[in-house]
Amino acid sequence: MAITVDTIVKLPTSRKILFFVLILAVILGLYFYLVYLPKSQELEKKTAEMGKLETQIRELRTIVANIKRFQAEAAKLREELNLAIAQLPTSKEIPSLLANVSNLGKEAGLEFLLFRPSPELTRDFYAEIPVEIKVKGTYNEVAIFFDKVGKMPRIVNISGVTMEGAKEVFGRWEITTSCTATTFKFIEREAVEPAKDKAVTGEKKGVPPAKK
Repeated sequence: MAITVDTIVKLPTSRKILFFVLILAVILGLYFYLVYLPKSQELEKKTAEMGKLETQIRELRTIVANIKRFQAEAAKLREELNLAIAQLPTSKEIPSLLANVSNLGKEAGLEFLLFRPSPELTRDFYAEIPVEIKVKGTYNEVAIFFDKVGKMPRIVNISGVTMEGAKEVFGRWEITTSCTATTFKFIEREAVEPAKDKAVTGEKKGVPPAKK
């Protein structure tokens, strides 16, 4: 049976009220599921996104507020790195550096019994070059030699010092001192990378790289 306006008008008052309540409930239900619930979920999503954006803004404000300090620290680190690199000799400077170490020992009055460079130890951007040294002279001459080496513009570390065989020679006490003088060589990456590129190019063309 179709429901018309006349049918509704003829209904008793109690049923009219019930009918309108049902219609209102349907309208509210449709509004809740079709409008309110989707909008509520979208609102929660937007609120979460806004919270993330606010956190990012606070972090950016902190960075901006401290950017001058960060720039100053970065400049200081670059300066320290450049200073450290400046203290590392290149491959061409190693022979003259080792010669200077030997000359400093002779200037201090020491007699060299051994001066033997060991194989290089490659690190990250530098290589260690240890040199076995054995000299004969007084304790004071050895101390002067170590002091001069420590004041060199290039980095040279003295380690593994042992002293033995003290004896009196012409009114002075001489000792035999053994140690390892380690200098450091800066590895020029610009010279290394082209060689690697050539090896890779040769492999791509089917040419095997040279055996090491």
